[in-house]
Amino acid sequence: MPVMDQVAWLESHVANFQFWGGAPQRVVVDNLKDGVLRPDLYDPKFNRGYEELARHYNILIDPARIGKPKDKPRVERIIPYIRDSFWAGRTFTSLEEINRELLQWCLKVAGLRIHGTTRQQPLEVFKAVEQAALQPLPPEPFQIATWVKAKIGRDCYFYAGGGGYTAPYQYAGKDIMVRLTPRLVQAYLGYQLIKTHVRVGKWQRFTDWDDFPPEKAAFFRQTPDWCRHKAGMLGEEVRKAVESLLEDHALYHLRQVHGIIRLGERYGSDRLNAACARANFFGDPSYRTIKNILEKGLDRRIWATSSFWSFCLRTSCREEPIEGCK
Repeated sequence: MPVMDQVAWLESHVANFQFWGGAPQRVVVDNLKDGVLRPDLYDPKFNRGYEELARHYNILIDPARIGKPKDKPRVERIIPYIRDSFWAGRTFTSLEEINRELLQWCLKVAGLRIHGTTRQQPLEVFKAVEQAALQPLPPEPFQIATWVKAKIGRDCYFYAGGGGYTAPYQYAGKDIMVRLTPRLVQAYLGYQLIKTHVRVGKWQRFTDWDDFPPEKAAFFRQTPDWCRHKAGMLGEEVRKAVESLLEDHALYHLRQVHGIIRLGERYGSDRLNAACARANFFGDPSYRTIKNILEKGLDRRIWATSSFWSFCLRTSCREEPIEGCK
């Protein structure tokens, strides 16, 4: 079904300029939102996509004044003729069929009729007079983009075109304009480009960890694979403890694993490895257990024989050593 949105508005202009083989120097438009956001005689505000098009083709956009129908009477006058000559009594099955038939109607019917005012054929007048006044088309084709408003949340994400994207944390809470193309998403604060992303599908998110504050980015970049690697550098027993937690439920235990690794910064790798060895032996390599072992200095106690550890297991002396367990 045909649509009349911002993209269709821009596409109609591009097709128009291609049909005539050039672009006018000035365009008088009605004040529809896809073109003009705020009509004003001296300082109008345009839709960003339409503003881009005007800049690409070097066109002056001159919005019609509100309540001044004589600013564009000839445009209004042609509508009844198109309705009665092209649309009346005809049905179409697709937009492609409409465009194809409309092109033939312009060239063979509307363009060759005798105009009621000039008494000349419009197509011949265009070729003889108006075509030379058009500006040549730019060598590069115009890339159609849509613009939408968005707000950067405190989590550094903004949402546009059905997807979520990050922006630098310095702009959290700011209202931005987002330029959407089939391939790219660009965030602008005013006219300053602050972020560019490759566009993702609907309901998907694209995360650039460099957009987050350094301390937050560092935490979220500590993936399970990173934790396994870091734990292996701290010691074999640390690696076993971390592996045990991640095998059970990687995402649920990821914060515990981060905490265990950070204990190495406070107590050193040797003490952490010894504490993990004790926790592993008792089958409880949790962050809380390992932290308690380190805080109470149990990692420094001399290990007893395996038969004595069996006795310890039966008496549950995981945190407080019994007499003789030095």
